[in-house]
Amino acid sequence: MDRISILEHLSDEELASKISEGSRSLFEELVSRYSRRLFYFLRHRTDTDQDIEDLVQETFLKAFKSIDRFNPEWKFSTWLYTIANREAISHHRANKKMKHSPTGTSSLPDPEETVIRKEESQNIWELASTLPKKEYEALWLYYAEEMPIKDIARVTKKSPITVRVLLYRARLNLAERIDKNAFSKNPAGTSPAKHKFSLL
Repeated sequence: MDRISILEHLSDEELASKISEGSRSLFEELVSRYSRRLFYFLRHRTDTDQDIEDLVQETFLKAFKSIDRFNPEWKFSTWLYTIANREAISHHRANKKMKHSPTGTSSLPDPEETVIRKEESQNIWELASTLPKKEYEALWLYYAEEMPIKDIARVTKKSPITVRVLLYRARLNLAERIDKNAFSKNPAGTSPAKHKFSLL
C-alpha cells in the first residue's frame, strides 16, 4: 500500500496524533481534507472571499502551532472549528472600526455562480447561505459535518438548547426559501410542489 493510500485510511484524530509526535509533514493531509469545508463554514463571517481564505489560513496556522495540545478525547473537526470560530471573532473585532457604513449589498451569488453551484448539485446549500449566519453555521456543522449537538455547542460557545433552536429556525427558513425558489421556476398561476430534500 503506497503512502497516499495509507494516509487516506487514517482518521483525522490519528493524523493529528502522528503530527504531534513529530510527523509534521502529515499536516498537509488535514489541510487537504478541511480547506473547502472551512471555507464554507466561514463564508458568513466576513465580506470577501479573500478574507475567508485568510481566515482559513490563519486557522490552519494556529492549529499547526498548537497541535501538541490537541486533546484526543475531542473529535479533530470540533477542535479545528473551535479555532476557526475564534479566528472569525477576532477578525470581526479587528475590522469593526474600519467599516464606515453598511454597504446595503447582499452577498448572494450572482446568476453565473448560481448556475455553477447547481451544476455541482449544491443548490440547497446556496439557498442555505442566505440564512442568518448563526443558523447557517449550525446547519452546516450538523448536516455537512455531521457534528453532534454537544460539539456544535462547544464550537459556537452556545448551550445545546440554543443550538437546537437555531437548527429548528434554520429548517423552517430554509424550507420557505426552497418553496419560493420552486415557485419562481413554475409558470404563473401554478403552485410549487411539496418539497422533499435530503438535507433535512
